[in-house]
Amino acid sequence: MRCPFLREELVKYCQASAYRKMIVDAARDAGHERCSSSSWHSCPAAARHAVTPDESDSCPWLHDARVEYCGGAAVPRFIPASDALLSHCNSDAHRFCEVYLAHADPTGERLVASVDRELRPAPAAGTPIVDGLPVPAGLAYSPNHMWLDVGDDGCRHVGIDAFLARVIGDVDEISFVVPRGDGRPVAILTVHGVDLQLVSPAPLRRAVANVYLRTSPAKLTSDPYGAGWLFASVEPSGAQADPPASGLRHGDDAARWMLTESARLALHVHDTLARRGSEGARFMADGGIPCAKLAAQLERGELLDLFNQFFSLHVIGRSS
Repeated sequence: MRCPFLREELVKYCQASAYRKMIVDAARDAGHERCSSSSWHSCPAAARHAVTPDESDSCPWLHDARVEYCGGAAVPRFIPASDALLSHCNSDAHRFCEVYLAHADPTGERLVASVDRELRPAPAAGTPIVDGLPVPAGLAYSPNHMWLDVGDDGCRHVGIDAFLARVIGDVDEISFVVPRGDGRPVAILTVHGVDLQLVSPAPLRRAVANVYLRTSPAKLTSDPYGAGWLFASVEPSGAQADPPASGLRHGDDAARWMLTESARLALHVHDTLARRGSEGARFMADGGIPCAKLAAQLERGELLDLFNQFFSLHVIGRSS
């Protein structure tokens, strides 16, 4: 499925110019501009390249081309139509484009928001909200709180869910380890000086990383289901949506599991706080809920223990 904001135009440009500027070809301009009239003989750029006298009515250096551009971008950038196969605009990958998301989801309903702690549908998109966290029904969720999206054309995207985004909060730095060929790519998140490794829940074929997150790591947690995706790949036609033994969850099952995980996180945090107290005495806050950006409130060892219990590779192998 191609992006609804993808546009096509016929443009013209001067092959004799040092700088190739593409101009949309409009019928009303024919005969009223230098390049498409006999006035081209007075053009210094054409004169520098002329080899033999040419008496044609239009400049021989005037060429045209079919291009594509984004109708949603503030400044259109023309891309040769011959490069269409290399563009994400012509595939399901456009659903994770930041420009597309800005128009298709202007209210940011997928973003982590502070709402009532209950399972209820979001008013507009019908997205289940679990414990204040959106759980889009069209994604598959892994036990280490990552999601997998499989497009109709084989495009796959992997990212973190809103549960993980709320826990880690601010990310200092993101780096990637992407294997050659098939394999599980790894994202290394630096959170408050602690390196945390996130492993893709499924092997990907020739995966590519979202390198834009290196300069804008905040996008990972502010838009976890959209522009904050981590890895992408294109699988052959007919590939299975759920890799074997991946333990992926969908729909209502994923929403119920997320609710269970929220309760499990609360118990884990209470136990962590109890170990901080003298002789294991519990704090008066016992019975509360974990706050957003929980990672900032934990010591290094506590954060690593939390990550190992909820987000590390070994939890992928747990039975659902």
